[in-house]
Amino acid sequence: MFALSDNDPLAVCARQLDTTLETIFSQARQLVDETQALWERVLSEGRQPGAKDLARLRPAIDRQLLATGAFGCGGGVILEPGCLADREMHLEWWYLADANKTLPLRPNFDRRRENYYDYTAMPWYSRPRDSGKPVVEGPYVDLYGTNMYVLTFTIPIMVHGRFIGVAGLDLSLHNVERLLVRSLMRLEHEAVLLSADGRVIASNTANWMVGDLAVELLDTVPQDGVRLALAQSEAGWSLVRLPVMRPGSTQQMSGPCCAR
Repeated sequence: MFALSDNDPLAVCARQLDTTLETIFSQARQLVDETQALWERVLSEGRQPGAKDLARLRPAIDRQLLATGAFGCGGGVILEPGCLADREMHLEWWYLADANKTLPLRPNFDRRRENYYDYTAMPWYSRPRDSGKPVVEGPYVDLYGTNMYVLTFTIPIMVHGRFIGVAGLDLSLHNVERLLVRSLMRLEHEAVLLSADGRVIASNTANWMVGDLAVELLDTVPQDGVRLALAQSEAGWSLVRLPVMRPGSTQQMSGPCCAR
């Protein structure tokens, strides 16, 4: 079985990408910890948490959302239906507006309305609920929130063995892509970063468009190419190095390269 050395450029790039993912997940975990602590504190008072209790999470949400810098566009906590004493469905989700101000997201939870928002059917909610594991969903267009192309990082929240919801962050794909491309541009070969369902997250050439499906690269890597699953398995991302030299790379400028 083929194995990369630790100093192989692809392995170095993968470690850089893993570090980026771990940073984002650690910020979401802070929201999980804050929610668990608040929930247990309210339960110790002999009552079920309500919407006003969840509002106390706003400083923690603001803190983690602002800590993402230019990457974050939304974040918070979304509750399992029936968990709160006074609301069937509820989310404590805030998004970044101008001048680093945060504003609340207020979707419609009236089942009789056409724009009823059933977050329980969204993959970023249902996957961590069903698997008990963190997930990254996207890239996709956030039609119910910012209308931006986003990646959503979510982690299940468990209290006394019971699932009560998810904590997460939305990141602007446009800004995240620029960070990821910086790592990919260090590679001499053409390279593509893929999501778990085969969507292009970033690439170091113009041959691959962000958001496009490239499932074939998950199923079959071209001869002399390499596919590397990132260590942050929750994301399900794969880094694929293709046998073609990247236009403008040092090796391509110094001699002929293989054709596609």
